[in-house]
Amino acid sequence: MYLLISIDGEISLEESDNMRAFSIAEEAQGLAAKHLSAIATPAEDNHFWLDAEAVIDLSGRADDRQWVDGFWDMLTKVEAYGYSDMEKRRVKAHLEQS
Repeated sequence: MYLLISIDGEISLEESDNMRAFSIAEEAQGLAAKHLSAIATPAEDNHFWLDAEAVIDLSGRADDRQWVDGFWDMLTKVEAYGYSDMEKRRVKAHLEQS
């Protein structure tokens, strides 16, 4: 799954069933820094910390208990690798460079 930031600043969650990957893609360079400030903070090495609840909202599947449980399970599994912070309820995503 990945967040897609369009030229007009729209943020959408794409490939939401792929719980094996999570990243950020932008239609043009520089969009992430400009448009993610409401739901994310910059992290090291081209990463952002994203509010996990905001990601769930973007999925359009907040009422799908199975999907939400799978998302939280994914975050629990990657916490040991530094890609989530369950206490702060956030997930780290790499900004893909085009």
